[in-house]
Amino acid sequence: MSTDLTQAVADARQAEDQAATIAQILAVVQAAQAAPAPAACSCSTHAPAPRRSAGTTAAWIAGGAACACVLTGLFLAVALVAVAVTVGGCIGYLLIREIRKGK
Repeated sequence: MSTDLTQAVADARQAEDQAATIAQILAVVQAAQAAPAPAACSCSTHAPAPRRSAGTTAAWIAGGAACACVLTGLFLAVALVAVAVTVGGCIGYLLIREIRKGK
């Protein structure tokens, strides 16, 4: 029975210490919340202008490079079609001319 009583007293002292610690923490939190906030300045000269991050710049460069690649590929495709049509037209003209000659 005495061990139970001793344990109960130790638990009560520990709970009292914890309550005191919690009360101190709450006092600090309340003091911090009650402190007046600094006045906001409407002047924009205190902060430097926002800069683009390296990731944003890299994304723009990558997008530009992708657009350049797509446009180059489109140009080459149109040029290839133009050459194919020209060569095909020449070959077709020569074939038709030879066929008509053979009559």
